[in-house]
Amino acid sequence: MQQFFTPNIDLTTERYIFNEFESKHVSKVLRKNVGDILNLTNGKGQLITAKLHLVSPKSCVVKLLEIKTIPAPKTVIHMIVAPTKNISRFEWFLEKATELSVYKITPVLCERSERKHIKHERSEKLIHAALKQSLSAYMPILAPLTPLKELEIKAPAYMAHCEDSPKKSLKDVVNGQPNCSILIGPEGDFSKNEIAWANDQNITSVHLGSNRLRTETAALAALHTALLMNP
Repeated sequence: MQQFFTPNIDLTTERYIFNEFESKHVSKVLRKNVGDILNLTNGKGQLITAKLHLVSPKSCVVKLLEIKTIPAPKTVIHMIVAPTKNISRFEWFLEKATELSVYKITPVLCERSERKHIKHERSEKLIHAALKQSLSAYMPILAPLTPLKELEIKAPAYMAHCEDSPKKSLKDVVNGQPNCSILIGPEGDFSKNEIAWANDQNITSVHLGSNRLRTETAALAALHTALLMNP
């Protein structure tokens, strides 16, 4: 099944016109014809069934047939993750987190961050592609790259780090917490200063098990754990 992301679709009208990029994809790549059925989403919970009315590489037009509203996910997870030095690893996380229906992703800038800039527009495009591939109806929020101590984090929140200090298991603390934030640091981990700051913000220190994980692996494992414990 092919799904198209149409964030600006007007659900009060009978027709929708694809932009030139999507029109070319529909006509030249997918080789769709007049009368074919397409599935659209606005990323806000609506799934739309539409029939192709006009096929052109510059402008494909569909007629809206049915609109379904999908209930919002009960588990709302905000992942706060330091972008990796190798940007492809962070982009891999963006794709997989979208497939798992993460609610929000905030790239965070830490003391030991090796990557201090990301291309926000490119990251959004990757998320759009993952949304279409996963047939999800809800687009994750992608926040700007934000310094750690400028974050506004609502409790409950959990910071995963490798510092030798008392920590709880993430699996135990997220059980019964369907709305939470999880912080994952850079390759060099959060600094002692940042961990102390987190403690002052009532952010609970946690571990993800005995193995040391890469940033993107830890982020995806943490997200999956939170979702698994709050189905």
